[in-house]
Parts: sequence; C-alpha cells; structure tokens
Amino acid sequence: MAELSRNLKIKKPSAPDLVCEEMKSLIAQGIWQKGQKIPSESEMADTFGVNRFTVRMALQKLNTLGVLQTKVGDGTYVCSFDFEKHLQTISEFYMTPELLDDVAEFRSMIEVECARLAVMRATPDEIEKLRSCCKDFEDKVIAYVSTPHNSPDRKTLLTALNDSDIELHSQLCKMSHNELLIYAYSTAKEAIREYTLTLGHRRLIHLTTTDDITSIEHHWNLCHAIENRDFETCRAILLDMIDYHNTENL
Repeated sequence: MAELSRNLKIKKPSAPDLVCEEMKSLIAQGIWQKGQKIPSESEMADTFGVNRFTVRMALQKLNTLGVLQTKVGDGTYVCSFDFEKHLQTISEFYMTPELLDDVAEFRSMIEVECARLAVMRATPDEIEKLRSCCKDFEDKVIAYVSTPHNSPDRKTLLTALNDSDIELHSQLCKMSHNELLIYAYSTAKEAIREYTLTLGHRRLIHLTTTDDITSIEHHWNLCHAIENRDFETCRAILLDMIDYHNTENL
C-alpha cells in the first residue's frame, strides 16, 4: 500500500484571510464602489461574525495591496487599483539579470503583434496621440544629448527620456485594442523599463546634437508606417530598436 506524503495535510484558512476574501468579493461585485467609504470595523465585525482585530488584519492586508485606503480619523475607502504602480513597488523582488535577458524576446513577440493589430485598428485620434509621444521623446533626447556629460542633470534627463520611450511603446500596445496584449505589456513594463534604460545609456552616452540620432528617426518612421498601414515597415523598425546587440543610436 502506497504511503501518503505528510505534506498533503489540508490547511484551514485563517479568519482574517476569509474576511479579506469576502471584502474582495464585495469590491469585485461592485457592491463596494471605487471611492466609496466602507462600513466601520465594528459594523464589519458584526456582519462577518468575527472580532474587530480580525477585521483590522484583513483591512491591513488590502491596504498593503492598494485595494483599500484607511484615512486616520475618517474611515476606509475603496481605491482605484493601479496595477502598474503595484508592480513598480514589488519590482525589486522579481527583477533579475536573467529576466532582463528575456526582455528582447518578449518585446519582439508582444510589440510586433501589437503593431500588426494597430495597423488595422488604430484610430486617427490614437495616431495623433502617438505623434505627440514621438515629439515628446524627440524633445527629451535632444535635451539629454545637449547636456554636458559632467552635469548632475544628466541622469535625471536619461530617466525622463526613457520614461517617454516607454510611454510611446505603451501607446503602440493600446492601439492594438487587444486587452490581453495590453495587460501582458503592463506586467512586463518594469523589466522593459530597466532594459531600455541600460540600452539607452549605451547608445546615447557619446552622442551630441550634431549627430544623426537614429532613435528619433526610428520612432517617427514607426508612427508614419502605422498611419500608412504598412506592417512590414513597422516590424522591421521595431526589431531594429529592440535588438539588444545593436549598439548603434538608440
């Protein structure tokens, strides 16, 4: 007769966990709306049949997750959960060199497919938004390369142009009108941010305003290709930009 592993013991969920799940269910069902003040600890203790300490522990967990916000002397409110902000908070725990090595492969799949769909689905307003992103990126690149290498502002400017680049590619993904692709890009955004920051530094550090800056040209050409419904050009530009081994201009 085969022996069962001792690790198969069923663990009973704790009372705070059960209360936490009930609270999340109330939010998911829309019974507690975003921005709404929820019942007091005493009221919830009566409702759930537990003590106030159990309720407080459940509230602390949901506060930590950014689902609820407790204001001292006022009460607890349902938050508009910001998934990307949550990932930024915990990124140091999952960001590894190995993960960064995978970013190029991920981007080549997700962003190229988003571009294919954007070519078919992008609206004129969305293309105009992409143009604005290109202009913002161009301005920030020029500001960075125009700043002396020994300037204390140099690092801040590099971060700003990197964030602008991320925003541009996020806009590209939004233009796919595919919620799962948009979600996939969002989950990887912090890894992509670290990747592009490293790559951008390598490609831009020695450039000046007198150089031809390929990155600016690439982004504008990408925008024009989507406007012209030219997927093959989009694909070629994206793969060139994403290529980790390409240390030409960003």
